[in-house]
Amino acid sequence: MSQIIQRDLQKSRKETIAISSDKQIRFDVSVDHGSFSPSHWHEAIEIIYMLEGTAVVTLFDQTITLKPGQFLLINSGLVHASRCPSGNRTILMQIPDSFLASCLNDVSKLWFVIDHHSSDPDLPSDIERLRTLLLDMMALQENSRPGYLFAFNRDLFEFLDLLYRKFLREMPGDYQPKSSRALSRLDAVLDYTHQHYNSPITLKNAAGVAALQPEYFCRFFRENMGITYLQYLNDYRLSRLYRELLVTDLSIRDLEERHGFTNDKLFHRLFRDRFHTTPLQARKAARRADAAAQES
Repeated sequence: MSQIIQRDLQKSRKETIAISSDKQIRFDVSVDHGSFSPSHWHEAIEIIYMLEGTAVVTLFDQTITLKPGQFLLINSGLVHASRCPSGNRTILMQIPDSFLASCLNDVSKLWFVIDHHSSDPDLPSDIERLRTLLLDMMALQENSRPGYLFAFNRDLFEFLDLLYRKFLREMPGDYQPKSSRALSRLDAVLDYTHQHYNSPITLKNAAGVAALQPEYFCRFFRENMGITYLQYLNDYRLSRLYRELLVTDLSIRDLEERHGFTNDKLFHRLFRDRFHTTPLQARKAARRADAAAQES
């Protein structure tokens, strides 16, 4: 079975944050042979550092391709999607809002920007220090000598201190944090979608869950998630199908039926658009990568 380390979604709007057992944050070195995570957000700052391979992250209408040695910070509450088209190894650090709230008064107004193209002459060295701290934390965790958490937490707090002093910015004027009412509606809609995605779902069904008229619901969903509801539904179906594609021998047709796709032509077009390959080619590539990993 292929080793796939990826982030599962909760039934609700937020991504699951699996806090590391000996820490108050999540810090993982993850190997991914191929995955797709549809639009979501979480109550945490997320840092992705690319060690090997590539990842494609979409932040609303901005698409970023991360290559080895690059890292990306995603602010808490910011909707994003990610895919790993051909395998990668990353450092994933998620710092929950609740953890930051133990040191700061109002975490809801935090907004960090790491601008690799800034004209500030001091920023390159500050960014390099952030990178060094991430790699140091990885080395400390991999070694895990007795008492390593003293040094790990030292590096973590230096990372957060540098982030707060040098990269804190005003929240963009066009970014509106979601209201509690909007969150409640999105919770209900995404929960319903995750439970029923493999059955036919109409816009009327989803709008009814949100207690909105279909026309207004379409606008509401796009404003809050950055994509249409139909795009989200198909993305979620693809993400669930993709997991099974790589670790089972089920036929493509059976997988389509299990995950709610009733139009074969549409499915193959969506799959190619997302992964730039065919389902069978993706399965073969994952098997080759898994075999190579076992040999090494």
